[in-house]
Amino acid sequence: MSYQDDLKKHLGDYKKSALGISEPGIFRYSGRDLPQDHILPLASSSRNLLEEASDFFAVYPNIKRHQYFHHLNSSQAFAFNLFFPYFSGPPESASALLRALGCGGVFARWEPEEVPDPEEGSNIDVCWWTTDGAKTFCEVKLSEAEFGKAVDDDRHRAKLADIYSQKLDSHLERGGLDRSAFFDAYQFNRNVWHMVHEDRSRLIFLLPRANAVLWERIHQLLQGVVPQTRKRISAVAIESVIARLCADEQCSKKMRDYANTLKQKYVIPDIAQE
Repeated sequence: MSYQDDLKKHLGDYKKSALGISEPGIFRYSGRDLPQDHILPLASSSRNLLEEASDFFAVYPNIKRHQYFHHLNSSQAFAFNLFFPYFSGPPESASALLRALGCGGVFARWEPEEVPDPEEGSNIDVCWWTTDGAKTFCEVKLSEAEFGKAVDDDRHRAKLADIYSQKLDSHLERGGLDRSAFFDAYQFNRNVWHMVHEDRSRLIFLLPRANAVLWERIHQLLQGVVPQTRKRISAVAIESVIARLCADEQCSKKMRDYANTLKQKYVIPDIAQE
């Protein structure tokens, strides 16, 4: 089976054992309602947030749930479950998450689903700042099989010409701004574009190492970035971040226990890699 199939099976088992929900959720596909074990019934969608993250939408009322937020493999729900309890908690919790992500600095603030440039219009899954003013952009992938592509149409050609090309010209390898190459790596390139707007910023792609296809793809995409810019971009494994949080003695026992709750939900035991 693929990683996506393994994750769905794991989450279906988790739903029954940890949440006590046996009713399948419904995925509507080609006009048919398909029952799926890894999907929550819509009335139970809030249970995709772990208890420690359950106040997320009260704190951030303007953020909208994605269409498939009630799917247990939702990357949006995973991001809120990971970042909210640590970044909204005491300073030592935020520091623990920065260490787990391989980041330095002292945490100052964060913003989920920020739109850095309203004219360009795209959002970043998570952004945070350290007290020295440095900013980190983070793209989160839990179950996706690929990075987003774009259609070679008038709208995207205009965005390439008017928004992306001038800023990215010195940051992508030769040929990276050719339409076919750029649109094939559209989501990746868009994230790089956001990063290079700020000289001291960094970009993290957070994804499962067990998702071998996506893990290989991110390393291919990184080769299309010039070396000096590539130094500011990291691919970080979800499994490693959670394992470091579980073991971090500088973090409170409460938050180490919470990391184990994240592990129970999101790391497939027999293919976990740290």
